[in-house]
Amino acid sequence: MSTQFTLPIDNAYRPTMDNFVVGDNVELVEFLGSSKEGFRGIWVSGRRSSGRTHLLQAHCYAATQLGRQVIYLDCKLPQQTYGVQLKRAMNMPFGSNALIAIDNLGKLQTTEQQEEALMSIYQSLHAAAGEMLVSHEQSALGVEFALPDLNSRMRGLAHFSLVPLCDQGKAEVLTLRAQAKGYDLPEAVLEYWLRRGPRDLSTLVRDLERLDEATLRHQRLLTVPLLKQVLGY
Repeated sequence: MSTQFTLPIDNAYRPTMDNFVVGDNVELVEFLGSSKEGFRGIWVSGRRSSGRTHLLQAHCYAATQLGRQVIYLDCKLPQQTYGVQLKRAMNMPFGSNALIAIDNLGKLQTTEQQEEALMSIYQSLHAAAGEMLVSHEQSALGVEFALPDLNSRMRGLAHFSLVPLCDQGKAEVLTLRAQAKGYDLPEAVLEYWLRRGPRDLSTLVRDLERLDEATLRHQRLLTVPLLKQVLGY
């Protein structure tokens, strides 16, 4: 069976388990890396910038390296895009090595058709002893689907809540991102940045892109004065 795995990533940075900063999420990472017997379903909850998307994409990438059948669906994409993907996945045959990861399930338009497709995918994977990995901002206990059977199935998955990274973890993320682009972040820059900058990791990563562009444009090393000039704090 062919693998279908398309990720919106740049050439320099691919989400993997090696560059996922674990922090206090050791139990979840170990569970994902463990061998499974029969069907396995996992619901990962976490607020924005908690690392949900990185984790799902990294697990999918690891599975492709093992030759598994993998489908990654992102409900944050336009409805017509993930709707087609859901329909295609619903009609695919699955083997015991199959993995379907459904990211940002909270963005799913909870129509009867979409919920029935999700239920069908679950049933097919369960029958084939495959694996289903779901991410959402909330626990399944706080999500109400119109389809009663879908509620019970989703609430029966193994549940993990991602613990947000502390400043040390955020510094590690930024360092890994910079190293993927071929340079090191000076300790003084990181210390100043995390003391004065935003707390949101997604914003920090976007700001790193701005700093990277500035160092190339001005042909300068990344320093605290350059960070102040580019980011304004």
